[in-house]
Amino acid sequence: MTRRSFLKRLATGALGFVTVLFVQSCGKKEEPAAEKPAAPEMTDEEKQEYVFNNCICGKCPSWVECDEKGGFCLVGKSNCIKEKKGCICPDCPVTKKMGLKWGYYCIEGDAKSLMAAEEMSK
Repeated sequence: MTRRSFLKRLATGALGFVTVLFVQSCGKKEEPAAEKPAAPEMTDEEKQEYVFNNCICGKCPSWVECDEKGGFCLVGKSNCIKEKKGCICPDCPVTKKMGLKWGYYCIEGDAKSLMAAEEMSK
C-alpha cells in the first residue's frame, strides 16, 4: 500500500475522522469555560421579607396558635411551641431557597445558631 492510498483510506474512514479532529485541534489552546456570575447575596431585610412571605410554619403539626408568626429558621425558638408533633421544615420553600438542612427550628433554634453549633462540634 502506498503512502498516498494509506492517507486516502485514513481520511475517509472512522479513524480518519478522529485523526482530522485531532489534527485540527492541535496547537489550539482551550479557552477556559466562562464562569457564571454569582447571584447577588440577599440583604438581611430581603431574607427576612422572603422568610415571612414564604413561611409554612402555621401548617406544621407542631404549630401552637399564639402571637408568633413563624419564621423560626430566622428568628429562633418559639415561646409557645414546646412539643415535637411533626416537622414540615424540609418541605418549606424557605428551606430550599436558603439551603437549610435542619428542622424543628421552633424548638431547636434558628439556622445560624444550629450551623454554629454544628461547626463547634467538629
